[in-house]
Amino acid sequence: MLRYHGVLAGHAKARADVVPGREPPPPPPQLDLFELSPARPLEPAPRPSRHPWPWLLSRVFAVDIMTCPRCQAPMRLGTIATEPDDIARVLRGQPTKPRPRAPPPPRRSSGPQLELDLDAA
Repeated sequence: MLRYHGVLAGHAKARADVVPGREPPPPPPQLDLFELSPARPLEPAPRPSRHPWPWLLSRVFAVDIMTCPRCQAPMRLGTIATEPDDIARVLRGQPTKPRPRAPPPPRRSSGPQLELDLDAA
């Protein structure tokens, strides 16, 4: 009967039969003497796994949402409507109600400035 309890140890004699060896690291790219670019071509960047929304909408609906249909100028974001009332106003062409702004942070007191003794070590 074979005993395998010590096969996975770092310096076991039979380790190479059980554990696959490490792959050697790829060699560094060779530079040409007269060029600063690598001699072999670099691999292209991987394609993004997700497409941006304008691309998806133009592919599905054949509409370019980033270009104005009247003047062909680039469009920009105007309003984000998430509430049903705001969505209805946007669809009717009415302006949405501005959301209340957060109160400004409290002002610091205008008392005397803190003095630091930088000569003391």
